[in-house]
Amino acid sequence: MSQKQTATNVRTGERTESEVPTADEAYVSALLREREGYATYGREDRVQAVDEELKRLGVTRADAHKGTERAVTKPRERRGTSR
Repeated sequence: MSQKQTATNVRTGERTESEVPTADEAYVSALLREREGYATYGREDRVQAVDEELKRLGVTRADAHKGTERAVTKPRERRGTSR
């Protein structure tokens, strides 16, 4: 569960609260990004290693995909002459 942190704007003096991920949440998030990169490049051995670490932490596949969004990008077009 995220932690709430209060901050004060130096210029205006306004106090705001924001949610900050716990260390465990940040670690799981980093593992999921790492896993995605390995999967993209076909490194199944590394994907399995990350899956084992996620399992050790008690993260299930459903938990891993909860609240994740993916950006869809178009392939870049080449401009100019080919090399």
